[in-house]
Amino acid sequence: MGTNMHEHLIKPLRIAAINFEENAQAGFPGLGPGNAKEELWLNGREHLEGMNLNFSWGIHKGIGEWHVGAKLHSHPYPECLFFVGLDTANINYLGAEVEICLGDEREIYTFNDPTVVIIPADMPHGAIATKRLFSPRGFGFFAVGLGASSEISWLNAKGAGAPATSSECARLVKSLKPYVKIERGVSDFSTSTAQQLESQTQYKFGPGHADHLVRLNGKDLGMNASVSWGFLSRPGIWDRGVNAHVHPAGEIMIFMGVDPNNSEDLGA
Repeated sequence: MGTNMHEHLIKPLRIAAINFEENAQAGFPGLGPGNAKEELWLNGREHLEGMNLNFSWGIHKGIGEWHVGAKLHSHPYPECLFFVGLDTANINYLGAEVEICLGDEREIYTFNDPTVVIIPADMPHGAIATKRLFSPRGFGFFAVGLGASSEISWLNAKGAGAPATSSECARLVKSLKPYVKIERGVSDFSTSTAQQLESQTQYKFGPGHADHLVRLNGKDLGMNASVSWGFLSRPGIWDRGVNAHVHPAGEIMIFMGVDPNNSEDLGA
């Protein structure tokens, strides 16, 4: 790449690889059998040009607790946790059963669909465990936090208790299925900007657009962020009829492969 004005905004994800040995020396709980063997953690201070955001990604292929001792923790900023499948033909398939502990009451929630868990600032959460694994590829986990650096307070209380049935925390655990906007080439942008653009301009999805796409906005997440996740499998322009555009807020676009055995392979 040449010396272009904006090249500092394009970064290889390997710069954000977590050194688990250094984390252990810094007092982080050790890896449990259910944790990812490799993890990326981008933060605004070091990697994202000062943006008030941090992002982590890992592929989980084991059964059991994610951290030794299954400790709860909290952050001083809101966060959303995404549990997503790796089957590029079916965005609605997680391929696992996952358990998470939420709140001061340490309520346990279990799910087996792609799910987002919304964590308000300072809310105790964690004690995550993979209970069952159906997909040999495992599943993906990414977290989006509204802080320029990762700040974690580990709590002494361990996750325990009966599965939650009805609670204030239940509204924070959402299946991603209702938020799928494109599935197998069928668009569900019924009242979206895309439909408006198509009626007013020559805007159309190009051949390289996402095959499957889930999109959540700030109202869906209860936080000042919008998040999209999707699979792309074909070459070509993503959108036709739309040139360069801008947003009133900062944005990061993350391009990554879903090969559980090779995090360096984008596949495109």
